[in-house]
Amino acid sequence: MRAVARLALAGLLWIAAVAPASACEGPFPLHDDRHPLLQARLESALRQAGLGDPLDRKQLTVALVDLTWPDAIAYAGIHDERMLYAASLPKIAILLALFESFAHGEKRWEEPFRWKVEQMINVSSNAEATWAAEQVGLLEIGRVMKDPRYCFYQAGVGGLWAGRPFRKGGPSHREPLKQLSHAATARQAARFYVLLDRELLVSPHWSRYMRHLMSPPGYHHKFVGALEGRPGVRFVARKSGSWSVFHSDSALIQHGHVRYVLAALAEHPNGEALMRQVAEVADDVVMIGEHRSFRARLAARGR
Repeated sequence: MRAVARLALAGLLWIAAVAPASACEGPFPLHDDRHPLLQARLESALRQAGLGDPLDRKQLTVALVDLTWPDAIAYAGIHDERMLYAASLPKIAILLALFESFAHGEKRWEEPFRWKVEQMINVSSNAEATWAAEQVGLLEIGRVMKDPRYCFYQAGVGGLWAGRPFRKGGPSHREPLKQLSHAATARQAARFYVLLDRELLVSPHWSRYMRHLMSPPGYHHKFVGALEGRPGVRFVARKSGSWSVFHSDSALIQHGHVRYVLAALAEHPNGEALMRQVAEVADDVVMIGEHRSFRARLAARGR
């Protein structure tokens, strides 16, 4: 009961921090109450790794969530509400809208869809992403992103958005804040995986199914390229994106007994290298786990 109460309180704090009290419903395990020690360690380690310049220029945004303890979630974010063009990463928005349509009986799940969804996520097939977007429609994808159960996109803040099929031409439904067709913030990308892990996307059944379809990664670059050589690392779910100077990656990662979410977006010509550095730094920070010490947990509870 205490764990449930803490998660409920976390949800209320997140809602109060970013939206009017009536705007969002349901549990939101990730919120704006950053864990001070995890935040400090992440920022310090990124700067020590030589990433201070892109951070200061707001060319790099990062969100890190430690999910190791089932009754406590530790969050750290840097420029995590800065919305950038995110290329293929927002295919996770199409994925969610598609599975919402299955759950509500608007579309019927058929076994051939499995291959299409795996291609859309794991090898980032634009053809299959276009197929999926056209199954549900761009307006419906936007509605799901704004749905009070999720609040992946909020007026005046932005967030996760897929407003155009992944092909030349055709209709578009751009997000209203910056008129981007495929957008994300690090925080909202991270929230997607937190809710996926907690089986709060669509339903427990469909959350588990989506999680199963989002692994193993088809491309071994960015986060995967940086961490796949480390013993005990497994990518439970992952989606990345790249176009021009815009690079992004997002994942639910299991490293030994530690489970965490990492999301990062960059507007930088060396974005691929930045993604690798962020993954290495974040993995080191979360594996050292100073924020999970008994004293740190007591301090966090006493705040």
